[in-house]
Amino acid sequence: MKIVVISDTHGDEEALRMVAMREYDADLYLHAGDVGLMGEGATTPFAAVKGNCDFYSYPRDYHTQTPYGPLYMRHYPLDSDGAYEAFAKKGWRIFIHGHTHTKECEKIGDLWVFCPGSISYPRDGDKGSYLVLKIEPGQIIPIFKTL
Repeated sequence: MKIVVISDTHGDEEALRMVAMREYDADLYLHAGDVGLMGEGATTPFAAVKGNCDFYSYPRDYHTQTPYGPLYMRHYPLDSDGAYEAFAKKGWRIFIHGHTHTKECEKIGDLWVFCPGSISYPRDGDKGSYLVLKIEPGQIIPIFKTL
C-alpha cells in the first residue's frame, strides 16, 4: 500500500495538484490539516482533517486500516507525557499529524508517529516536504520528498 501525506498547505492548491500528479499511483492521499481551501472536493484526491486555520467543515480526525495496522490522523500532535504510549495501547499503529510544519518520523513503542512537514511553508528547511509511506504487513518504509 502506498500512502501520500501532506499538511499545512494554507491555500496552496497548486501544491496539492503537483503532489497528486507526481504520486499518481498512490492508494491513499491524506492531508493533515490547515488546508486553507473551501468547498466540497477542494482537496480531491486528498482526504483532509481540520486544522487550526481551516474554516471549512473538515472532520477533526481520520482513521483507516492499513496492512501494518490501524492509522489515525489529526492536525495536532499528542502533547502530554505518555500520550503516544497510551495511544499504542489502544491498538493504533500509525499516528499522523500536521501543525508543526516540521518533518517527524519516530517509532514510540509499537506506534509510528509521522508529520510530513509543510509543502508550502516549511519550518525545518528551505524546501517544503511531503511524505510517502510504503506499507506492508509488518513493515513501513517512510520517504520524505520535496517538489
